[in-house]
Amino acid sequence: MMKMFVFILTIGFATSARAAEPTVVDVRRNITLSEDDTVYKDFYINGTAGLKKNLVVTAVRKINIRDASGASAVGEIFVPVGQLKIIAVFDKVAVAREYTLLSRDELPMLEQTGIMTGDRIEVKGSFIDNSKPKPKRKVAEETGAATTTAVAITTVIAPAASPLTPAPTAATTGNPVESANLKVDSALKTTNPASTAAAVAASSASAGETLEKTADSGNNTLHE
Repeated sequence: MMKMFVFILTIGFATSARAAEPTVVDVRRNITLSEDDTVYKDFYINGTAGLKKNLVVTAVRKINIRDASGASAVGEIFVPVGQLKIIAVFDKVAVAREYTLLSRDELPMLEQTGIMTGDRIEVKGSFIDNSKPKPKRKVAEETGAATTTAVAITTVIAPAASPLTPAPTAATTGNPVESANLKVDSALKTTNPASTAAAVAASSASAGETLEKTADSGNNTLHE
């Protein structure tokens, strides 16, 4: 009977200690009116046990694990979310601001990132940081101005043709009739009548043959 009473008493103390753990109960952010205003985000903690100014503590989130069907509970885990730095301690409430968010590379993932209401404060592993906090500006200012890249377009203009340069002329084909007449004229100028007559006959035959070939080829130049 005594053992049972001691066991129940121990469970009661453990439950009370768990219930007395500091917890984030509210999160508030100021409204900035210009880009020069500093952004503040305060986390209100319901409890001051073990908390003091400039103390960096860890915010832990309890996650209930269920099976794939969701019918039965498997258990619960406490996953570290990030660190808070205490900036003020009052009678029953402490105020903290975000110090850093922990990477998920070696920690279980979270459905909602960032420290939020309901996260518990763990003092184990805390330390003092007396450095001055860095002011945070608006998100648009933190991202910085967009980098613009100028693209230079070079236009190459071909030089205009010189007016003094004569335009190229197409090669012309000599008139076959004129060529035949020139042959006849050169034959008439010879001194030998026999040679002249033979040359005239040959030239005439050549001219006639040329005319026939021209007519057969459909060239209308000779009929003009």
